[in-house]
Amino acid sequence: MTTSWKQPVLLLLLALCAYLVPISTNGAWVVLAPLAAACSYLAGRHVSALAHGLLALGAGTLASGVTLAWSSHLSLLAFALNILTGLVLFALLPWWAGRARRNAVLFRSQERRHVVVQAELRERARIAEAMHDQLGHDLALLALSTGGLQVSLEKGTPAYEQAKRIREQADESIEHLHQIIGVLHEDGEQAPLGPAGSSLEQLVEQARAKGMKINFSRKGPSPQAPGSIRWAAVLRQVAQEALTNAAKYAPHAEVDLELDTRSEQAVLSISNPLHGPLPPSRVGATGIASLRGTLEAAGGSLAVHRTKERFELRASIAQASPHPAPAGVQPPVKRRSTSMLVLMPVLAVTVIAAALLLLQHATYQATALHPSDFQKLSVGMDARQVASLVHAPGLDEPLPVIDEPAPPGDAQCRYYAARTGLLDLGSEMFRLCFTENVLVSTDHLYPAG
Repeated sequence: MTTSWKQPVLLLLLALCAYLVPISTNGAWVVLAPLAAACSYLAGRHVSALAHGLLALGAGTLASGVTLAWSSHLSLLAFALNILTGLVLFALLPWWAGRARRNAVLFRSQERRHVVVQAELRERARIAEAMHDQLGHDLALLALSTGGLQVSLEKGTPAYEQAKRIREQADESIEHLHQIIGVLHEDGEQAPLGPAGSSLEQLVEQARAKGMKINFSRKGPSPQAPGSIRWAAVLRQVAQEALTNAAKYAPHAEVDLELDTRSEQAVLSISNPLHGPLPPSRVGATGIASLRGTLEAAGGSLAVHRTKERFELRASIAQASPHPAPAGVQPPVKRRSTSMLVLMPVLAVTVIAAALLLLQHATYQATALHPSDFQKLSVGMDARQVASLVHAPGLDEPLPVIDEPAPPGDAQCRYYAARTGLLDLGSEMFRLCFTENVLVSTDHLYPAG
């Protein structure tokens, strides 16, 4: 980060560049122009405020314009080309390039911070959902145990009513958990893995200890491959969600759970009978949808079939599935405003080039005399004959760089730029001197030195 004292120094250097480059001579340009471009770039790279940079450029340009106006008198149009050329090439464009680089660096820094913040938020949501899954599963088993206690107690007794209230409170707690996790859930976000550290067999034993009736069978070997931890954890999460739903909606029914790992696809099948009406869909429920998203992200699939009599769930996943990209991580998005960093300098150069062309055209029309027309002039012509060949008004004085000999007698002289066309930027001039509207002298003048 640029310290506070460096920014005023860089702004001062930027203003000096905008001032010195346009008024410098050809010899000084060799050294001054590269230095001005470097200083202007550094000012754009490290000065934070856009307005401050524009003010520095404007102040330097105004000062150089005033200096040229006082030193060149009526030849301001010719020197205006120097102002615009020096300002654009060696001050404005390098400053803009430095500012574009500054914006690009700041954007990447902000993007990295944004990715870190989003990753932290998603990790918190992942932990919250994992806690929700485990706690919801435990509460469902608690409700199941309380339901078993109700069956063993006589209806109408205080113990029976207390067990009933405990079961109802457990069901309400599960609903509250679903509502809370709905706030943390993002559309399209993959479900996180369930709590690690316990296998599918341990999950089944825990559910059985809480009173669930589970018929568990395995076909094929236990997970042994290095990549099996991933798909085994996914299938464990599927089983946990299914057992939680079974404990809540079919508390006294037997659950059939089968894991088949004999082929490349590990298949988990879970089914249980349903008693009574179908449970209504909860608003914001994400269990099955999150499981489907997790399985699809890992290259698997989830099929759910529900009728009035039975609920069936079938999950399959490749045992050699590759590691998917973390949930929510997206490739860097190309900044839309990048085109503006190129478009603005192009527009500035186009506008200034058009202004230079118009200025050069006006200068040519006002001061230029073509060498072929000059050759047609001869001493002794009157003003009317000269006007037929010379259409530009001309200047009252030559450019400061012109080495001018003394004019003849009391003659009145006009000065013209020796130009062959708009793109001719030479410094040579023609001098036409008149005495009583008669041409008495035609001179070809050259720059001094």
